[in-house]
Amino acid sequence: MGYKKLDEVMELLTDELDGFNKSIDRLKQLTENVDNIKIEASTDNIQKLLERHLTKLKWELESIEGNTIAIKKAVINAKVIPRTLFWLTIAVWTISLVTICYLGIKVSRLDAIREKSFESGRQEVITTLRGFFDENPGLLESYESWRLKGKETDSIQAKK
Repeated sequence: MGYKKLDEVMELLTDELDGFNKSIDRLKQLTENVDNIKIEASTDNIQKLLERHLTKLKWELESIEGNTIAIKKAVINAKVIPRTLFWLTIAVWTISLVTICYLGIKVSRLDAIREKSFESGRQEVITTLRGFFDENPGLLESYESWRLKGKETDSIQAKK
């Protein structure tokens, strides 16, 4: 009985050794195939990829720089004041200028209007007082001399 088991173990070991030898033969064939294969170390493909990538990056950078320049120009040329506010300001300035001109013309005519009003008031007073002076002729003469004396005084002061 003991031999039977020993025979079985021996048979298993023999099978295992045959399998091991076959694996070693196969490994020898594979190493020979690998030794026959020649691998060339070439970086041409990597260089081409890098060149394409660098070209693409350069183009993108130029595009970004162009856009940045365009944005800078747009910011420089940007208007700070909205158009509505601009036209409203122009309208206010125009109305103010027209008003100032109109008032200037009115003020320049003020002396003529004052003279006209004074003369009209004087005539009205004279016609109202005409009856009084008709009753008192001496007072009319004294009034006229007083009025002429006042005109002379005014002309002397105007010359100074």
